[in-house]
Amino acid sequence: MAIPISMPRQGQSVETCVITEWLKKIGDKVSKGDVLFSYETDKASFEFESPVSGTLLATFFEKGADVPVLTNVAVIGESGETYDQFSPTASSSISSASQAGSVTQAGAGGNTVTLETMDASSPVLELPASDGVIKISPRARKRAEEKGIAIASVAGSGPGGRIIERDIHAVSTRAALMTKTAQAKSASENLAAPMTGTGIGGRVRSEDLTAATTAPAQRQALPQQDEYTDIAITKIRALIAQRMMQSLSQSAQLTMTSFANASGLVALRKKLKEQRDTLGIENITINDLVAFSLCRVLPQFPDLNTLYIDGVLRRYKHVHLAVAVDTPRGLMVPVVRFADSLSINEMARQVKSLAQQCNDGSINPDYLTGGTITISNLGVYGIESFTPVLNPPQVALLGVNTIAPRPIQNEEGQYGFAPHIGLSLTIDHRYVDGAPAARFLQALCKAIENIEITIACLK
Repeated sequence: MAIPISMPRQGQSVETCVITEWLKKIGDKVSKGDVLFSYETDKASFEFESPVSGTLLATFFEKGADVPVLTNVAVIGESGETYDQFSPTASSSISSASQAGSVTQAGAGGNTVTLETMDASSPVLELPASDGVIKISPRARKRAEEKGIAIASVAGSGPGGRIIERDIHAVSTRAALMTKTAQAKSASENLAAPMTGTGIGGRVRSEDLTAATTAPAQRQALPQQDEYTDIAITKIRALIAQRMMQSLSQSAQLTMTSFANASGLVALRKKLKEQRDTLGIENITINDLVAFSLCRVLPQFPDLNTLYIDGVLRRYKHVHLAVAVDTPRGLMVPVVRFADSLSINEMARQVKSLAQQCNDGSINPDYLTGGTITISNLGVYGIESFTPVLNPPQVALLGVNTIAPRPIQNEEGQYGFAPHIGLSLTIDHRYVDGAPAARFLQALCKAIENIEITIACLK
């Protein structure tokens, strides 16, 4: 019996997923538990394990297709079974199917029939020429016909020498910088032209062609084109780009920086590290201690523990801490809920667990929403100060900088140096004034400077 395989839903906020790789081909035997394909949401990557055993009869979307959740993407069954009724494009025309990306089905005799869109990424067209086969993309061929450019005279810069659109553009641009007489002479006498000529605006004249051939030592050679790699933008990267632009364009961001004496912070971190096994606690980092201080101080400044949603400021009683995590797929921001109610050990454990899930690509997307304030640490890279970009709809974000020595004066008036940690607070100045934000930063610095008291007493 043929069984349809649909795109799973990953969290209530996910509407579509992108297929990143098919691990099985049409006609392959599939066992229950085999990885059938991999896919990604705008926040994480996953692998889909087959729920049944059988033969992969059909796949309805190619790699790279953006598929709505719960839409059929494949069919598994016994060889020879019909599956047309499961196709999401069963009643659509070929053009409708191509709009969805491409549809691959097992045809008669086991042949594969593929319907593909024709764009710049389409397979090359092989055109017969006197010296062999010319590889050219459909878009480049169209541009060449529009410009009247002979394809055989164009050097391709694409993979395997394929002619792509920019090669045609380069030739047409160069031709535009030559006079008609020079173009005719260059074509008829097979003369090379210099990069710039003596005509108006650097246009190449026929005299320049003669000079180019009679004085080859003075000719300016064409620069050799460098190699490069085109990298497709992932759905996660596209979402990050969109949100960063929205954040900067739709808010009035102000960043203020202060420094806290980190002598007590460094000393406590050393003690906790030395007694970690004895006490049976997590590996508590400087960032964990700063985050803990943030969550204990923030409830005293509710204006900063607020979201701006649909024209309303939603002020929260508890702190739901979003922690910026660098992953191979890009920046992700998991949320530790009710963080102000956790002990330092519980907070450290949750932060590390969520960060690991982000790096593994296994985190539930629902854990990537709902934060009321974000903490972002670049101090581990030696950054002394930066301007964190807000994470809408939040109105505040704390950047943690590196620990570096700064001069201090003791009670006797003598100067020395002590380690200080930099803190960069970004606010949305539309909803948070500078003075309340500065008071919060001042209180946070005091809590960090007295970190043992903060952990023991501050509620």
